[in-house]
Amino acid sequence: MTLEKGAMIFHMLRWEVGDKAFLATLKGALSQFTDTGMRSADFVKVAEAQSQQQLTAFFAQWVDGTGAPVFTNKYAVYRLGNNKGFRTIGEIQQDLDLFRMPVEMRVETDGKTEVRKIDVVGTDTEFVVDTFGRPRRISIDPQNWVLKTTPDLQVRVAILKGQQLVAQGDMTGALAEYQKALESNPQSSLASYRIGELLFAQHNYQASVNAYRDALRGDGEPRWTEAWSHIALGKIFDITGQRDRAVNEYRLAVQTNDNTQGAVNEARQWLQKPYKLPEHD
Repeated sequence: MTLEKGAMIFHMLRWEVGDKAFLATLKGALSQFTDTGMRSADFVKVAEAQSQQQLTAFFAQWVDGTGAPVFTNKYAVYRLGNNKGFRTIGEIQQDLDLFRMPVEMRVETDGKTEVRKIDVVGTDTEFVVDTFGRPRRISIDPQNWVLKTTPDLQVRVAILKGQQLVAQGDMTGALAEYQKALESNPQSSLASYRIGELLFAQHNYQASVNAYRDALRGDGEPRWTEAWSHIALGKIFDITGQRDRAVNEYRLAVQTNDNTQGAVNEARQWLQKPYKLPEHD
């Protein structure tokens, strides 16, 4: 999450200052700090010099601050007289009081699609858009220029928190985080896989099987969850003395042709001999 946020800050800076100033900023930073260290404050100075904009608020919000907005919008559409089209009046709403950022809004109509850049300030920002065709759909930040809270992001954050709690030995807390991920996306294969993994470590095999089955029925993201779910199911069947069922699962893992972290290699290993729990377990 932190690593990817860094990339998103550059992406959002490009949206904030424009392509020309953004590329000039990158070139300026490279030329001024070749073979030397550069602090965030140094980069801010370069960006402000090249863009001729005051960017303290931008970096305070995205580098020094935390949180990402959840965008919603409400609007009403009115027909204009004399065949002049339609006027849409509404509000872009989000939950961060100090938020300030230009946000793209796309209005899809019966005819031409209209795109507007709205300066969103605070929790409620009004907008007015006139179109010739009747508006059918309004999208906020359709090209993902702004870091925002989405169900996918909520899932990833909750899973990462769960993995950190597992590393700390807090299995109860980890399970709660994985359940939060499923609440955000009930079809998350990764969340179900992590639950199965945790329950497997606790030797709660029936519940673990249920979770791995859910992973296989889920959204299939990331792709490696399919192969590794079959491998985990095979191990459970081996542990519980069901070798034929275990072999079937290992074969299904091989058939995915997904060797992420050696999945296919491991499946072939357990096809040759039954899986057994390590002695320390």
